[in-house]
Amino acid sequence: MQLRSWEQIAEVEIVALCDLDLQRAKQRGREYQIPTIYTDYRIMLETETLDFVDISTGPKSHLELISAGATKGIHVLCQKPMANSLREARKMAKVCEDAGVVLMINENYRNQAWFHQIKVLLNEGALGKPFYASFQERTRASLPELNFGDQPYFSEMPRLMVIENGVHYLDTARFLFGEAQEIYAHVKRVSTQIAGDDLAVILLTFNDLSCLVDVGWCSVPVESADVTWYEARIEGTLGTVILNKNGVLTLTTDSDQRSWSFSKDTFFKSFVTTQRHFIECLSFNKTPETSGTETIKTMALVFAAYQSADEDRVVKLDQV
Repeated sequence: MQLRSWEQIAEVEIVALCDLDLQRAKQRGREYQIPTIYTDYRIMLETETLDFVDISTGPKSHLELISAGATKGIHVLCQKPMANSLREARKMAKVCEDAGVVLMINENYRNQAWFHQIKVLLNEGALGKPFYASFQERTRASLPELNFGDQPYFSEMPRLMVIENGVHYLDTARFLFGEAQEIYAHVKRVSTQIAGDDLAVILLTFNDLSCLVDVGWCSVPVESADVTWYEARIEGTLGTVILNKNGVLTLTTDSDQRSWSFSKDTFFKSFVTTQRHFIECLSFNKTPETSGTETIKTMALVFAAYQSADEDRVVKLDQV
């Protein structure tokens, strides 16, 4: 998805591609007209003159790859989740800060057009004072057979649902509502074919707002996902806004109802928007919305959710 998105951004030229799988790298190179292929990132960084690198690996390699790019003065866009621990995340942010390079985490959910519209409605006060929100996703990936596509390593991760999928909604909740004060989570493994969790129910407290993140990869979906595979709902003192799987966003008040319809390519467009934001930050010396420092706050929610589930208690975020 990232390579396809870069094609939509005229200011960017991808000059090299690195992958441990040579045949896969060559195939991608042919598909996207990338002239040079590497299987060793060290050789690539030594050989090429790069403005930035786009890291699309699993989290266990992020610290090593980010450090390698940053110490050579190369800006970094890195795939979510940022890290497997807060300690690693802080190291990533620090090495980039010390090197004077931009670190942005590629988190695209907040840039899906319906969430931007919800943000506008919240800022306008159309919902009044929001007091409840929910995000619910039910997809089929860990049962009856594993269906993780080109990310088979998911099955071996000791922590999975919250860190790989729930992180999207935790970041989006921060985008919409600010910083949470408390978190309580129930996390479990339903599939016996994986090491980690594939179901998570998380309750966040944002001052006077309660936010439910209810996500799973083990359920048989009851409704088809026409435009999106999840639903969202936000309730306020003046109105309720609902996103359904047909890509229709509806605001209902006591006296009125308004709707916005979104196309099937909304998900893809969010990648383009996110990656274009990174380029704008480099071009105009701006701080990314999902900078390393900002994303540490999202990862704090991830690890606090696991702590809450492990200890079966509410975790206060100022203690994480």
